[in-house]
Amino acid sequence: MRKHVREGKLCKTRSHQEILSMYTVIFYLVLLALLTLTLAGCGGSGRSNSAQGEPQISGNWQFTLTTTGNSFATSPLQGGFLLQQNGAISGQIGYSIVLPSQNGGANTICNSGVATVTGTISGNSVALTAVVGTLDANGNPVTQTLTLNAGSLSANGSSIQNGTYALTDGYANVNGQIVSCGVAQDTGTWTATLVPPLTGGFQGFFHSAYSTSFVNQDFPVSGTFTQGRNIGAATATVTGTLLFQDPVTLLNDYPCLTTASVNGTISGNTVLLQVFSTSGIAVGQIGQTPGTAAPPFAVSFDNTQAGYVLHNLPGASAGTNAGGYLVTTKSCSGGDSGNLCLALGSSKACSQPITLTPFAITFPPQLLGSAATSQTITLTNNSNSQLTGLSLRFGDNDSGLFYGFPGADFNGVPNFTEQDTCSQNGTITLAPSSSCVITVNFSPQQSCPRLPQSSQGGVAPAVCPVPLTATLTVTVPSGSADADNEFSVPITGIGLSRIVPSVPEIDFGAEAVGEASSPQTLTFTNQSLSPVTILPPMPCTFATGVEPAQPRPPLSSNGQALVGGIQLAEAGAQLPNSSPIAADKSINPPLVNAPTVDYFCETDPPPSNGGSGLPNFQISADGCSGQTLAPFGQSGNSCSLQITFVPQPATWSTTAGQPLDDFVQLNTMWCGDANNPVEPNCEVDSGRFPVEIKTNAPSPLRMSPSAGMDFGSVIKGTASTPVTITIFNDPVDPMADNVSFTSKLITGADYSETDTCPPTLPSNQSCTITVTFIPKVVGLDPGSITLTYKTSTQIGLTQTIFLRGTGQ
Repeated sequence: MRKHVREGKLCKTRSHQEILSMYTVIFYLVLLALLTLTLAGCGGSGRSNSAQGEPQISGNWQFTLTTTGNSFATSPLQGGFLLQQNGAISGQIGYSIVLPSQNGGANTICNSGVATVTGTISGNSVALTAVVGTLDANGNPVTQTLTLNAGSLSANGSSIQNGTYALTDGYANVNGQIVSCGVAQDTGTWTATLVPPLTGGFQGFFHSAYSTSFVNQDFPVSGTFTQGRNIGAATATVTGTLLFQDPVTLLNDYPCLTTASVNGTISGNTVLLQVFSTSGIAVGQIGQTPGTAAPPFAVSFDNTQAGYVLHNLPGASAGTNAGGYLVTTKSCSGGDSGNLCLALGSSKACSQPITLTPFAITFPPQLLGSAATSQTITLTNNSNSQLTGLSLRFGDNDSGLFYGFPGADFNGVPNFTEQDTCSQNGTITLAPSSSCVITVNFSPQQSCPRLPQSSQGGVAPAVCPVPLTATLTVTVPSGSADADNEFSVPITGIGLSRIVPSVPEIDFGAEAVGEASSPQTLTFTNQSLSPVTILPPMPCTFATGVEPAQPRPPLSSNGQALVGGIQLAEAGAQLPNSSPIAADKSINPPLVNAPTVDYFCETDPPPSNGGSGLPNFQISADGCSGQTLAPFGQSGNSCSLQITFVPQPATWSTTAGQPLDDFVQLNTMWCGDANNPVEPNCEVDSGRFPVEIKTNAPSPLRMSPSAGMDFGSVIKGTASTPVTITIFNDPVDPMADNVSFTSKLITGADYSETDTCPPTLPSNQSCTITVTFIPKVVGLDPGSITLTYKTSTQIGLTQTIFLRGTGQ
């Protein structure tokens, strides 16, 4: 018994080992089969013979079918992926049957989509059949067949040539009509080119052609792509990264993005990629969906003499909107597009003939009238041959923003100038690998337009000081890697007025004729190290053709109207030019044709002052005119005045229904530091910037202390101190009535509001609105609260609370 048991155990052990060995063999056979299937389905460009000896053509192919000129405007088959198992071929190919234009009109897409492909390979001969959905002549769904015969596979397996094709009839419903999409009598030839996997590292450039901020700038781009496996579909996935970094300085060059990820598809040599920021938000696109007509144009992945290149070079002239790259981010207002060229692997393509470094220049803020500062730009020849015929163009961009002639509107002197060691007689010649230096000088002449938002152009005073800009552009006559031969460097600087106001804007609520607002105080401070004189009252003068306004009381002397150093001007008013004055060469820079050295009285739009002789805004206390402000840090370096809103008949009534928008300007003289002599006409923009004055339209609602909330500078991401406004329903207003609020619109995402206002605010009652500012951006971050209300006789009335804050 024991022996039998042992023998049984021994027998049982042998049986277990045999079974284990059998499973092991089966496992490796299955693994080998799976590996064979995987290799057969690979989308790469490698070639291996099948068991029958035929070449392997699995991969991504770009097809070209010749057109007869009758049925097709372009090749009906584009690109797609093929699989091969033994001698059988399967897959999908994207197609777009485009009808040729008639009578010079645009081409029409007749049918498009994905074609199912089957076929065979025998030796080097390839035959394919592509089937697409279509209609018959009566509009019933059928299929259309494109038969591709006798294509000859090249010895290296990279192309198929010399095939012929035929097709069956197809129709489509185009704009409500059944039209032919190719007839059986049309035949032609076909070829196909193998497209390698879009996988690996790349380098190249993006040449901006759209954004006004950095048009014609050329930005280095690098990164990696990875293409998904071939599953026999019309497209394969592509993922990757983009890095906008200068390979030498390792600095981020592109203002829109630092790094980004891409996710998209490849079909034949057509690539479509979505661009995502680091936060995962879609911010752009490379390429376009096949069959669409609007830019950006399709991006191609082609084999060039310099290697495989992903590019979008549409042959556009410099400065046009053509391009394959589109970015729409908050830091790139308006978006951007341009030409893209990325060289895959070790390819040396996508190299531009020149570089300009740095890619941009920003001057630190400096006081107006201070000594000029300089920065340099280096122009380098990157090519292996001499570059000739290059031209350099430099322009100060801001003359139109100010008075309308080159330079600032005080003296005609530009803010930026340029000298270089590059150009001779207007052209540049550079030997291979050589460089030259361009020096840019910045001497700011102005910080804010004299009449912003007027017919002379401009911006809101809250935006001041306005960034001053210039552009350096080098044009290469030939040799650019894309169609844009212009390469630019943007230049920016800020001029600081020596005198600055306490607020850029004063906001009044509504008042009725016969009422006066509480005065609002405006303080001016000298932030320079030199004294600044505010002009004293001067005689009023008027130019021919300009209706004189009544002088502003109480400024007068012996019956002669005077205008002080404080000047009020209506929005949109054209202050008359003074007669040109001779240049004062003792001033550096010389004073030339200063149009505002002569001053003019405040004017209102017709009818002038409503016959009252008084403006709507009155300077009720003037502690500034004729004063000299001490340098910064010393006692007496500031002064104040008070402005009161006093509505006048005819220019302000319940029937007019319009708010007012005026400006107050502080006119000053600055004559340099203690080493410069005092000159009577040595005025610069030391403080003659405008402060905007706004009111609300006529209403029974009163706001106190004002209709504006100024939060000043608040650190980004932190909460300000809450600010409160009281709204009072005035029972003595001509429009007195109970007020029912119908909506409350808050603009500016960084402002939050709470209030005690009921749906209906009875006459002689009040409520409060409290606002907190939490900036999410750096810089000026304005907003507003618009209250829409109705009374027993009117609907759709509005009152606005103006919000201003700056993220720091």
